[in-house]
Amino acid sequence: MNAPVIERARPGDIGEIEELLRGSGLPIEGASAHLEHFFVARVGGSLAGVVGLEQYGEEGLLRSLAVREPHRSKGIGKNLYLRLVDEVRSLGIRRLILLTTTAEAYFAARGFRKTGRHTITGALQQSAEFKGACPESALCMELVL
Repeated sequence: MNAPVIERARPGDIGEIEELLRGSGLPIEGASAHLEHFFVARVGGSLAGVVGLEQYGEEGLLRSLAVREPHRSKGIGKNLYLRLVDEVRSLGIRRLILLTTTAEAYFAARGFRKTGRHTITGALQQSAEFKGACPESALCMELVL
């Protein structure tokens, strides 16, 4: 396997990103509006994975971590996550939030803890994910940096 290349998403990537998100059961709402904080993994020039961030002042919403099936369990998700954390720190974000229906254990292993949706205030509440793109049953988790 070629080594994955992690890079900032480009506007021309949005179609492939949305296709990967849909195929992974993740929402696409709001992704294109925050593309400047999305990263992609390419293997042999093909899109293998994606992760995104929405910034709301000192808070961030981690969204859209997905890896194509043939590339899973090869460290691509981990590398995308670590690149995103570097971005979060460079932007001065102090609290990272996510909503998940399937990846609680994955993010708990990275230091996230469960929190109630009621702890989310301000502009982050206005994100597409909090306004209905993610189901009400999705678990809310946070990482304080």
